Amino acid sequence: MSLVRKAALISLLMGSWIVVTGQQQVAFAQTQINWDAVQKESLELFLQYLKIDTTNPPGNEIRAANFFAEICKREGIEHKVFEPFPGRGTLWARLKGDGSKRPVILLNHTDVVPHSPEFWTVPAFGADIKDGFIYGRGAMDMKSLGMAQFVTMLALKRAKVPLKRDIIFLATADEEAGGLQGAGWFAKNHPELVGKAEFLFNEGGSNIVDASGKVLAVGVGPSEKTPVWLRLTATGEPGHGSVPRPNSSVNRLLRALNKLMEYNPPVQITPAVEQAFRAISPLMPPGVAEKYANLREGIKDPAFLRQLESDPAARALTRNTISITMLSGSNKVNVIPPAATAEIDTRVVPGEKLERWIAELRGVIGDDSIKIEPVLAFESNASPTDSELVKSVAEVVSRCHPGALITHPVLTGFTDSHFYRDLGVQSYGFSPFIAPGRELGGGYHGNDERIGKKAYVEGVKFFYEVIEKLAR
Repeated sequence: MSLVRKAALISLLMGSWIVVTGQQQVAFAQTQINWDAVQKESLELFLQYLKIDTTNPPGNEIRAANFFAEICKREGIEHKVFEPFPGRGTLWARLKGDGSKRPVILLNHTDVVPHSPEFWTVPAFGADIKDGFIYGRGAMDMKSLGMAQFVTMLALKRAKVPLKRDIIFLATADEEAGGLQGAGWFAKNHPELVGKAEFLFNEGGSNIVDASGKVLAVGVGPSEKTPVWLRLTATGEPGHGSVPRPNSSVNRLLRALNKLMEYNPPVQITPAVEQAFRAISPLMPPGVAEKYANLREGIKDPAFLRQLESDPAARALTRNTISITMLSGSNKVNVIPPAATAEIDTRVVPGEKLERWIAELRGVIGDDSIKIEPVLAFESNASPTDSELVKSVAEVVSRCHPGALITHPVLTGFTDSHFYRDLGVQSYGFSPFIAPGRELGGGYHGNDERIGKKAYVEGVKFFYEVIEKLAR
């Protein structure tokens, strides 16, 4: 019997997964995986993962790193655990390809934000399943995607899929506080383990599904707005509160903050933002679609710009933004302090330069005695939207969701992707969890965080198909 017709049934011992190797063409094995078994295991692992408390602060992400490490050890997957700071663990794992293509990184963070137990209807680390949803802090952000990435690696390993690329799984600490003790530390101290990777998948994608469940668009996000967190410090003559001083530190700071609060930064349409609106334009109604398709021209219509920016998310993409978030002055009501500080959360459009933005703010404040210093800031750039990664996603989407668009959203928040874009890795936000809003989940950074059980298990399979397409 020829190789073209020969079929072999292989039962794999680990995990009781069954792989069927069917017809072969030019020694290229088409594999089929028992997805009922895979999805059942992926749910069990996800529930275990949700029960691990990695609230940041303090983090204790070493618990998550060790959780993944134990499975890697059992499965024979190459891996390393790093703990550069007490309790702040990061796990690196790798499946080797044949080296004919550059590696792809599956990046995720293991830390989660704090929660207020009194506002939750279930324990935040109980991993309860209720009414079709999986509850837990991190269910949406981002333990679900991290586990989908990990199960994809397990499936590829167990099925012995021939890979052209290394698959690097990277579960890092500290993303919710800026990533400097996690993904940032790893990129700086262990670039050799990135292996000159070509592509990276991370959180930050968004999809559009109508109420009937029809998938209209799947997002592959090439960029994000950049945080520029600034500390403003004003100084002035201190004294007793009974004798007001017009130029006290607090008064000078408040005058500066009032000017920033009233300031409306100008519209800036950068290439990344322009393509994001262009990609989504076919879903817009007539008259608006044309303006989305050519945003630079569209915003010249004042009525359209007002309509567009009535959506806070759209407004955040078209301008730099300023949020006053932290204030500090005297620690006693009758003392005028010698110094007062404020920290402000500004976000700048992709491509903005730190020095230019700070100079703009200095001009708005108009008081050179106010000290402005960055607390957190980094350069932003965008990955190409015509890469092999984007094409692989598009091919899988066309098969699974015929007619759906591929869009390129720009995230208004930020992720750890920028650390790897700085290393030359084309990095993208992508979510495989595709469902109508009522079935997808919610509570992102809020109360009763949850993800739809169906959306999760189907997303695991979808993510696998994307990675297999890209890596074979």
